[in-house]
Amino acid sequence: MSRRHLSRRIRVRLHGERGFTILETVIALMVVFASLTALAYTASIGFRYTGYGRDRIQATGIANRVMEDIRGLAYTKITSGIPTSELASDSRIVGCSGEYRFQSCTGEEIVSSTFDASYEAAWLVPHTDALTVGNLDVTYWTYVTNDDPSSNPYRVTVIVEWAGGAIANAPENSVRVQSLFWSPDGCVNSTTHPFAAPCQPFFYGQVDDPRARLDVEGQLYDFAIDFTSLAVTLPGASVTAQEEQATELDVVTTLSGLEMVDSVSTETAGNQRATSDADDKVETASGTTDGGSTTNLTSHTLERVVTGPGTEVGLRATVASGDTEGRSTSVDASGVDTYACPTTGTRETDLLPCSGAKVRQVGEVTVQVLHSQLLSSVGPANLVRIVGPSSDTTSSIDRDTAGSAEDGIVDANASRTLGTVYLGGFPTSGMTPPSNMSATATSDNNYCVRLVGYGDSVRAVAGESTATAPSASVNGTFTYYTGSGSGYTSKSVTDSSLDSLSLSSCSRTEVVGASTATWRVTVAAGGIQHATNSTSQTTDPTDGDVRWDVQATSQPIEITIRYQFIVDGITQINLTASLDPGDLFARAIYGPPPAAQGA
Repeated sequence: MSRRHLSRRIRVRLHGERGFTILETVIALMVVFASLTALAYTASIGFRYTGYGRDRIQATGIANRVMEDIRGLAYTKITSGIPTSELASDSRIVGCSGEYRFQSCTGEEIVSSTFDASYEAAWLVPHTDALTVGNLDVTYWTYVTNDDPSSNPYRVTVIVEWAGGAIANAPENSVRVQSLFWSPDGCVNSTTHPFAAPCQPFFYGQVDDPRARLDVEGQLYDFAIDFTSLAVTLPGASVTAQEEQATELDVVTTLSGLEMVDSVSTETAGNQRATSDADDKVETASGTTDGGSTTNLTSHTLERVVTGPGTEVGLRATVASGDTEGRSTSVDASGVDTYACPTTGTRETDLLPCSGAKVRQVGEVTVQVLHSQLLSSVGPANLVRIVGPSSDTTSSIDRDTAGSAEDGIVDANASRTLGTVYLGGFPTSGMTPPSNMSATATSDNNYCVRLVGYGDSVRAVAGESTATAPSASVNGTFTYYTGSGSGYTSKSVTDSSLDSLSLSSCSRTEVVGASTATWRVTVAAGGIQHATNSTSQTTDPTDGDVRWDVQATSQPIEITIRYQFIVDGITQINLTASLDPGDLFARAIYGPPPAAQGA
């Protein structure tokens, strides 16, 4: 073939006039298919092992969860091991010359005991079972081993296996977690303190003296004033104490405050808060006593008011100055403590934990309704007036002994006193009061409803050898305007007939200037809930004087009134005021050490 002819064939080939042959195309497709098959196989393997990794992570989490629960058991639960009745049926437990060992006769000796039907030890009894977590069905086994308990720690082994998952029946579908447990002398051993499990007596106390709360909602000036709600709160306190291997005490007090809400903002004032705490945690030796006192020295006022020349209309809330509080916490109360406990009464000197608080509303709290821009001659009226009590509200939690051979008690108690609460006051000028009512804001007879002498108390004592049952009491008088006779009727706050009381007689309509004005305060049926109290306790079935969980609650009276001021048939002011002092609550818990429970 000439050089010229060869050159021409190459040019034809390069310019694609003939294209690829069928053979070349088939070979190319086979190469592409082989490449894709290899990629698909590689991806499939990768996905399987990714799923297998997730299975192992999930199984490891299950094993860790089981081990963490076992760590929380009493030490005596660990030393008792697994059930003897389950040894022969487990292939990992091998019988060797009258004893059972783990996996082989050279493995550690299995620790086991015979238990009755009431015995409980999470994950150890039974020592194997199946469970499903997420998308994984697993079986767990737990083993307790020790060749020489007098000198060696106990070893707990947790094994989790699964048959399904990303790689079914793979020999590697198994995870194992081990942990050592060591406390030869129990939880009193200084080398293992603090012990991870609750092996010492447990004491817990909680006292909640809530802040009495008054909520006001409704319309002002025929909705012309941007007002959503007002909350008035009185002083309150909470006290907690916990003792086991370490002691922690906390006290929080809060003084009176206000919160006004409208469509664009929330405004607060007061609510001064103080805290005290003490502890003897292992990581620090400081903070064994704490306390002190502060005083709310300034008054606070919030309002939603529209003013004109010498007139105003709206709502004004004021908390007067002078509220007081006190706190004390000590892990080892003594006569030389800087902050004595409790805050009032006989001080503790027994070198045991004690925490306490006291609070008192000192000045007056008022929520005033202003009318003069509606009718210039009509003076303001107190929707609410609360006069501070003459005594403190107190809360305390105290640990006491109960004999050298017993663990002692925790005593949680509180006593609350509210000041006199007046609701639905008549305007101080410009209108003639209804029969037997007064236009003087400081007079008892200025108000449609009043709560006088309200007080309640709760006490809960838990522990060994305590004959003190839980108690709760409440007292006080609810007085309301009837318009007949002396004008007022009184009932005990515990009288259940208050729940159906309907008050509609506290009103006045008269011509003021050129307008007809109506002042009206009503209580709808169900607007009052009478006070009640309750107690509960869990005791040792074999000894009624050993109380494990004790609670006492005082549910106070709740009052809701409606205040209206109507001018020429138009309701200009329409408010609902609700008083809820909150439940006074005390709780005490005692947990004997596991050995005392026959663990």
